[in-house]
Amino acid sequence: MGDDGSPRPPWEIVETFPTSSRELLEHWRDLVERSSAVEASPDASVRARVGLVLALYWAVQEGLEVGWLDNRQRREQLLAEAEEVAERSGDADLIAIAGLGRLYGLWGPDQIPERTVVLQRLEHVADAVRDPEIRLRIREWRVLGHFDSGDLAGARTEVDLFARQAADPDLRGFRRREELWRANLAMLEGRIDEAVKMNTDAISSTSDTAGSPFSFQNVAITVAIERYLRMGLGDVIESVRSIRASSPRVRANWDTGLAFCLAEAGHLEAAAELFDVLAEDDFDSVPRDLNWLVTIDLLGLVAVRLDDTGRSRTILEMLAGFAHLDATHGSGYASYGPVGRTCGLLAATTGESTRAAAHFAAVLESREPGPWTSLCRLDRSRLLAHCEGVGARPHSAELRTAEGELRSMGMLAWAEEARSARAAVVSVATSEPSLVVDGEQVSFHGPLGSAEVSGVGAMILVRLLHAPGRTFAAAELEGTGRWDAAAPIQDHDSTVESTLDETARRQYRERLRVLEEAGGAITPDQVEEQAFLRRALAGSRHRVAGSAELERSRVRVTKAIRRCITEVGNQSPRLGEHLAESVSTGRSCAYTPADGVGWDVVDVG
Repeated sequence: MGDDGSPRPPWEIVETFPTSSRELLEHWRDLVERSSAVEASPDASVRARVGLVLALYWAVQEGLEVGWLDNRQRREQLLAEAEEVAERSGDADLIAIAGLGRLYGLWGPDQIPERTVVLQRLEHVADAVRDPEIRLRIREWRVLGHFDSGDLAGARTEVDLFARQAADPDLRGFRRREELWRANLAMLEGRIDEAVKMNTDAISSTSDTAGSPFSFQNVAITVAIERYLRMGLGDVIESVRSIRASSPRVRANWDTGLAFCLAEAGHLEAAAELFDVLAEDDFDSVPRDLNWLVTIDLLGLVAVRLDDTGRSRTILEMLAGFAHLDATHGSGYASYGPVGRTCGLLAATTGESTRAAAHFAAVLESREPGPWTSLCRLDRSRLLAHCEGVGARPHSAELRTAEGELRSMGMLAWAEEARSARAAVVSVATSEPSLVVDGEQVSFHGPLGSAEVSGVGAMILVRLLHAPGRTFAAAELEGTGRWDAAAPIQDHDSTVESTLDETARRQYRERLRVLEEAGGAITPDQVEEQAFLRRALAGSRHRVAGSAELERSRVRVTKAIRRCITEVGNQSPRLGEHLAESVSTGRSCAYTPADGVGWDVVDVG
């Protein structure tokens, strides 16, 4: 209450669901009329006008007021009156209430340019404000500003400061905001499962709080984000249908949410049906309120999935001015990531590849690592690979980075997309010889043709073709398993065959036994030492004990290589002929092409 008993403005009406908007609207209209009397206090006048502004904000969404523009003009008039009275009074609390009224009461895309100016005015009076709730609400907008701009470092700092200010037990409801912000930070950092748990715990602990802005819808939004990051939005379609049916006052938001889930789950026809309705009159049914940016951002993702070029262009122009922001839900409790990523996808859909690449680059340059930047890295790499065709192989490294990042955050389905994209990049870039290794499957791509083979022979060929001119002992190649780019490549040192006496062989065998007993605990240098000892002992056995063991290795390796080359030749005769001429087999094996060029190996398995 104010100094003279005036009620607090109903701030939370903007982001929650009032019991009766009509009664609230009539109540605050009545207070404004009474506060217009000559003897009314400045406190009553300011609070009444801000309260009516907040009631009007919600009423237009509920259909009690017609026309967002006319309603906004009325709100601006009331706020101007409140600000004038507050400034005349010189009371810091009233000046802050009027300023907060402007932030809450005009909350939407059209307010963003002036928000910084309003916050600067609030900063100027914050230290003089007596009401702890008002001070916390000023800081709340600082937190939101950092989330909106994708500045996670700034958000962390402000959340910590907010938490210290909200330590008073009487401000318990405000401490829940801290929990929700920390959950959103966890999601944006890639701690996805932890984020969902934190959000759910915060909501459940305030479920019985009257007028709480922490509604079950927030949990639904957070779970939907988690499902998007795990490519599982089909799991929540029925839940979204239920919320949509029970929330007619925010119908456009949940129509969009349902269209988004349907599109991502592959139900394109059903998604298009909803999308067509929302797209009427250039998406005029979406109110320009606090959730406008999130809603239009999601509609942009739907347009991309539907490959709707015309509407993608429309949405791109609607979002272009907000590309530097994040699609933040409510007061920062959830986020669909950088709007710039969606702009990039829309630009790619409309064929504006240069513009798309610029949007992706801006996101990667300005945001911390996390799920959205990893997705953006994948988006950009696929775009550039598609545009550059045969010159696209350099992008395989960035796709590998994206795959690793996505896999580390448990975004396995997206990681598979990155893996597949890498394979596609290499298969397109056939101007130079390349090998795509996927588990035991090897794909050859080059100017002489393409082929797919598997098995031991394929793995041996990968090792040989990756190191042209190097000689390998057959005994060493016989142990070749899955391709490992980090494994040392050694030339076959034939001199060991004539330099080991019985004492040296005994010492080599003892050292090899020690290394083998150590198993996976040995260092990379010891792995290399182990390979050398095996080669040395194999050569020594040949000199001392005859050629029986080496001969068996030679036969097995030669047969494996020749079978694989024959299979390659069946699929691509020119390539098979090249391999047959360039790969030598025996106790020593090598790949010696006339041009001396090796094959690039891309491991996508």
